Amino acid sequence: MDTSLYLSTLVELTGVYGSPYCIWLGPVPVVIVSTAEHARTILTAPGTVEKASFYRFTPLRGIFALPAHKWRVHRRVIQPSFKPSILRGFVPLFVEKADGMVRALSDMAECGQTFDIYRLFEIVTIRAVNIFLHPQWLYRWTAVYRKEAKALEEFCRPSKAILAENTHSKAGSAIENDKRFNLVEHLKSSMPDKEDIEHELNTIIFAGNETSAMTVANTLLLLAMHPLVQEKLFEELNVHCGSEISCEMLKNLHYLEQVLKESLRLLPIAAVIGRRTTEELRVGEHRLPANVDVIIDIFDIHRNPAYWGPDADTFRPERFDGLRYDPFTLLPFSAGPRNCVGLRYAWISMKIMLLKVLTRFRIETDLRMEDLNMKIALTMKITNGHMVRLRRR
Repeated sequence: MDTSLYLSTLVELTGVYGSPYCIWLGPVPVVIVSTAEHARTILTAPGTVEKASFYRFTPLRGIFALPAHKWRVHRRVIQPSFKPSILRGFVPLFVEKADGMVRALSDMAECGQTFDIYRLFEIVTIRAVNIFLHPQWLYRWTAVYRKEAKALEEFCRPSKAILAENTHSKAGSAIENDKRFNLVEHLKSSMPDKEDIEHELNTIIFAGNETSAMTVANTLLLLAMHPLVQEKLFEELNVHCGSEISCEMLKNLHYLEQVLKESLRLLPIAAVIGRRTTEELRVGEHRLPANVDVIIDIFDIHRNPAYWGPDADTFRPERFDGLRYDPFTLLPFSAGPRNCVGLRYAWISMKIMLLKVLTRFRIETDLRMEDLNMKIALTMKITNGHMVRLRRR
């Protein structure tokens, strides 16, 4: 099934009907909203803390998709792991891994073997939209189920390996106030259920690595398409590249911040996110009943000329220079109480990766913005790939 049709259909329906409107997946109504005002209502209302029902198909069983009552408990456990003092301790690890990535890029003959994690998340999206794949007894007889089972085994392998290691391993550790902080040890001491720990590790591995890597790849591709922006960013990075990398230094990379925001605006990690009403809710002039799924159309909010001007489809990082914008017009990490718990972790890791790559290489591509084809899986993907060339600086 071609999931690229989902995004084009969503854009077309939003253009025709505005916000909100209702579609039907068989007998199931789904409300779609695409304005900052309506997104604010859905993401901050006490009656929409639950995730939409289609999240039950995702393999991410941790904080990403938990029912609200369990999510609150897990959030309290995980939140302290991302406080500033701990994040500062991860910077040397990020630098080390980014240096390794640059070395790998320097010799294109040495490609690390990876598995295609997208297979799994594409399958999740197909099942969420196709109502005939909802019943588990029926789904288990399909070829899609067999694909998911194989992909799921690969997806869970890293977390199982981490838990099998010695508890006192230095992997995943940071130094906080001269003391070593280990995330796995923290989870083990706070969560008695081993399955819960494994689910949260799966979520952290995907959210902390796959989504950041996807955003960095998107950003490098956009910079390759816009060489003047790339050179302007290089000039800023070159001023600081001799300095020791720290959280304070990264905060001074103002143009890099603008470039990342613009990349996430045009190519958000998720084109849509979902919530479910647990009580009647007023959205603008409309009333939504309880127990209805609501989709927030982030893709169209991010490209709405009413918020971003007539060039909303153009890559122009300077638009963020001194811009005061409604935070609900830019939702790459969601918003409200169920926003991304690792937001600051992601910003630090992405900035370090981009700094390391762009100070060593000039990025080129033959692709243009109008060439890009996107499709919705659990995340949004460019179907024609991130086709670039590297030139040493």
